[in-house]
Amino acid sequence: MDYNARGCRINYDKIKFLADAFAFNYGEVSTMNLTGLAPQKEHFALLQSPREDNKLRIEDRAAHDWYRFVLSFPAHLVRTYLNRFGLHPGQTVLDPFCGTGTTLVECKKLGIPSCGIEPNPMASFASRTKVDWNINPDELIAHASEIAKLTLARFKEEGIEDQETLPLFGPVQRIIPKLNTIPPDVLKLILTDSISPLPLHKTIVLLEILEANKSNRLIAHEHLALAKALVNEISNLHFGPEIGVGSKKPDAAVVDSWFRGVKNIATDLGKLQQMAQTPVTVHQADSRDLAALLRPSSVDAVITSPPYPNEKDYTRTTRLESVLLGFIRSKDDLRRLKQNLVRSNTRGVYKSDTDDRMVENHDEIQRIAESIEARRIELGKTSGFERLYARVTKLYFGGMLRHLLDLRPVLRPGAQLAYVVGDQASYLRVMIRTGQLLADLARSAGYEIVGIDLFRTRLATATKEQLREEVVILRWPGPTKINGWLQPEPYVMNLKEEPTNMSTEDKPKGSTEKANRYSAIIEKVFFSKYKHGMRELAFERKEMEKFASKLDVMLPKNLGDLVYSFRYRTKLPEQITSLAGPDEVWIIRPVGRSKYCFALVKYKPLFPNELMAITKVPDATPGIVVKYAFNDEQALLAKVRYNRLVDIFSGVTCYSLQNHLRTTVPEMGQVETDEIYVGVDKKGAHYVFPIQAKGGKDKLNIVQIEQDFAVCAAKFPLLVCRPIGAQFMDGGVIALFEFETGENGVTISSEKHYKLVPPKEVTDADLQTYRGRSETQS
Repeated sequence: MDYNARGCRINYDKIKFLADAFAFNYGEVSTMNLTGLAPQKEHFALLQSPREDNKLRIEDRAAHDWYRFVLSFPAHLVRTYLNRFGLHPGQTVLDPFCGTGTTLVECKKLGIPSCGIEPNPMASFASRTKVDWNINPDELIAHASEIAKLTLARFKEEGIEDQETLPLFGPVQRIIPKLNTIPPDVLKLILTDSISPLPLHKTIVLLEILEANKSNRLIAHEHLALAKALVNEISNLHFGPEIGVGSKKPDAAVVDSWFRGVKNIATDLGKLQQMAQTPVTVHQADSRDLAALLRPSSVDAVITSPPYPNEKDYTRTTRLESVLLGFIRSKDDLRRLKQNLVRSNTRGVYKSDTDDRMVENHDEIQRIAESIEARRIELGKTSGFERLYARVTKLYFGGMLRHLLDLRPVLRPGAQLAYVVGDQASYLRVMIRTGQLLADLARSAGYEIVGIDLFRTRLATATKEQLREEVVILRWPGPTKINGWLQPEPYVMNLKEEPTNMSTEDKPKGSTEKANRYSAIIEKVFFSKYKHGMRELAFERKEMEKFASKLDVMLPKNLGDLVYSFRYRTKLPEQITSLAGPDEVWIIRPVGRSKYCFALVKYKPLFPNELMAITKVPDATPGIVVKYAFNDEQALLAKVRYNRLVDIFSGVTCYSLQNHLRTTVPEMGQVETDEIYVGVDKKGAHYVFPIQAKGGKDKLNIVQIEQDFAVCAAKFPLLVCRPIGAQFMDGGVIALFEFETGENGVTISSEKHYKLVPPKEVTDADLQTYRGRSETQS
């Protein structure tokens, strides 16, 4: 028992009891146990839980509390869905937005292998460190103790004490040496006054001593303890939940707060080491480009919480520790990080972004974006960021759709998915029902919607409305449900009846009065001309404008995209395709400037043969190109070009002549080809290779190949025309096709699959196999 200055006894046990009771009742432990909820047959309706249900419980602190986002979702919610999905150690869980590793840590505690994807280098480092339990806690404490002694000795030499100045007594006046700081251009990356000069100096000294006496086994855990101390105790930052700068601390106890964090980690490691062998992988990567990272059909479940569509710049949350620990050193580093994030705020929007195109046919998302823009104009908001509110909303949902599409190949059939998302009204108070929209996008990508659970509600500061935080539950049925094409079930709209040249008996049964924006227009154009037995129907661009006006439908800025979407991205509406006979399909051909033709042709799918053998090719793509390439047609063309895949595939020495050729062809109008190669063989014959490349969800189409033959005939009449198609497949495989034309129209004459690998991965056994193929062909 101790005594205070007045001679009164201090009962520390009672103080601790009261502090623990306060923590228990006001934010550390939820009063609700989600794990005990029984699953319903189709929809899991969770009771509304108190706000504290988003807090970390005392019993969950081990590893989770080493370092975490202030907005992290709770460990007990992860357990709820691990239990509900019936997952066991023989399965694998993916968190594609893993943040600081809540899902990964919880899976490891339960012995379930997991994998995380996180582009933020600080967060991915935290996730990787929080699941590394193969550390001797005694060794960690001993090393950290030595570091602390060395650092305090340096402070003493400099006349510096390592303690906080208590506000009650005011700052202690002492002579301070010249303080260490960081370069001005780097200092600009962090929030102004986010850390005071003296605590910054002491932090730099601690980092220097850690580096000079580095233990490779222990440095990650020591750095992570410093990251937590920086945010919670050393800096001037505060969270509410937005990050900001609070009252400035003239000094802070750097070594003491850091060492306490190290001791907490060591204590947890003593309890966790028996579970250390469960495998966990963390990739610092973009969640929209998963196929190249993960093996096909390797994931049994997804439990994740992606960013919400709001104005929170998530990179600011970790900016201070990211800079001081060396993860972000320049504006270029910051820009590269933001470009790998799903766009959820206007601070991360770039002119080159294209994810908004993914949802240009989604009526509800377009309506929300239009409402935001109308509200902006009404309120007279003119700042650069405010002008981007509508676009970032579309970019967010386009990015999430792109993620869901790229996720499909790595999922096992029957995989279960849980996405924790929240409604938002950040953009000028226009409500965004994130969970409902995400579920609709998932359905369009071929997922089954199991249900939407209510996790909790919170009060919107601006609108005073209750905002729902929900868990969208999905199931992946397997690729057979999509047959190589995205099968959308779009938002629908009522159409006005318009007179057509088509008699009642000509109309297909089940003709619907509902369709999406593009489908509504293209159906009206088709059925205004169609009569039973017709195989070709010519139409012009101005007819699309006419029917759009009659239907009171807003046209896209680029009207040609309406036709493009049905030629290359998705099928024509069912009311049109149902009029095709067996082994036939309706397509749209260009027949002149702003002129097109519906044509009924023999069905010849241009999909890669999944059973074809794969040939490994040593990857010659420059590393810097690999680092910044996207998963689109330009990235595909770059890889084909740098690795001379056209030469390998065709057996002809080839050279790229022109990228993205746009020209006019008689009786066809304007056409485009992704790239033109020319080449010469050993006999002196000259060749032209028009290349069509497709990445993402786009598919090769017979119309494009017909155009390529027409371009060859019109522009290169003396050269041998050999059109080639290139398509990204799962696992980074590149499929190449060569086409020919005859009485049956365009057909595939040759197909090969190539995989670019490090040279050492081309084994002797591979070379023996390839040699055998060569001998057989000769």
